[in-house]
Order: sequence, then C-alpha cells, then structure tokens
Amino acid sequence: MRHFSRTAASAMLCAALGLPAWAADDTLPSASAGADAGMSANDPGAMPPYTPDPGPQAGNWEATLTGTGQSDDDFSNSAFGVTGSLGHYFTKNLLLTFKQGLTVDEENDLAGDSTLINGRSIVQGAYQWDFARWQPYLGMNVGYVYGATTDDEAIFGPELGLKYFVNESTFMFGNIGYEVPFDECCNNGSVPYSLGIGFTF
Repeated sequence: MRHFSRTAASAMLCAALGLPAWAADDTLPSASAGADAGMSANDPGAMPPYTPDPGPQAGNWEATLTGTGQSDDDFSNSAFGVTGSLGHYFTKNLLLTFKQGLTVDEENDLAGDSTLINGRSIVQGAYQWDFARWQPYLGMNVGYVYGATTDDEAIFGPELGLKYFVNESTFMFGNIGYEVPFDECCNNGSVPYSLGIGFTF
C-alpha cells in the first residue's frame, strides 16, 4: 500500500512537471546500473588470461618435456632418457631456451649390471613463425655433452622444429637437429630428435 501511494504521488508530480510517465516507476533499472553492467562485461580483468589467438606472446615463458627409450631385442640392454626445457619469448617470434637432457643406460655384461649416465646441456636461440596453430621454428644450439659413454665436449649446430597448439597455451612438438664438436667442424656429428609436449605461461 505504501509502495502504491508513493508511486501515485510520483506520477502526480511527474504530470505536474511534464515528465514522462515511466520516470515515476522506481522499479525500472537505472541507466547507471546498465552502464555498470556494460563496463563489467568489457572489463579485461573479468576475462581469463587467455586469448583466442593460439601461441605465445612477447614476455611469455615456455616449458617442454620429452621422453625417450631404447632396448635391444632381448631387453638386456636398455636406455631411457628425458629432456626438459625452459624458454623466454623476448618477442612473439624470438625465443631463448635452456635445455637439459639426461640418458640412463642399463647394460648387462660379464662384469654384471651397470648403470651409465650421460648428460646434454644446450642453450638455443630460435626464430618461430606464427601460422596460428602451426608454428615452425629454426634455431641454433650451443652446448656441452658429457657422461659415461660419450666424450666430454662442446657442440653446436642447427635445429628445425614444428609446434602444433591444441589450445591457447598447450602444444605438441617435434624437432630434429645436427650437432658437431667445436674442434671437429663439420665431421662426426650427431642427429638428436625428439617428440614432446609443451606449455606457454
């Protein structure tokens, strides 16, 4: 009853002042409320930190992980390896990455079982082309290999790879390279290759 009386009084006042009738209805949403709702919808802070554009942006970090395995036909000698990397995008296309790989060889011989560990530490500078979900890259590796079954030496060489972004920040990739010792350019090279998964953040 009080609401009806207040609305009726407002209507009489609006009629006296020549205002439109809807101005008397205090149940309608205000213009300021509509503006606030529009600002909330357009507020970037209310959106998740992702964009529809797959792939990295300048300032992003990147982490990857790959695994490898190899055995002989009777599984008496096996080798298992893992490589992880952490990189930083200085621009959308320029990436600097540190890669660390470890390989564990399990060998059975006359002397008994033995575990042999090798390592590979690489710094890579790369240029990455942006073709939406498909992003190939070409990089140059400089680093060091060491361990029980390899000569300890500095190496360098190119690497070619391809990343496929399954969403804004997750990708699958493959790469292949050619690396040679600094003191034996360009002979006695090795061909590292891998498949793995990666994330940008």
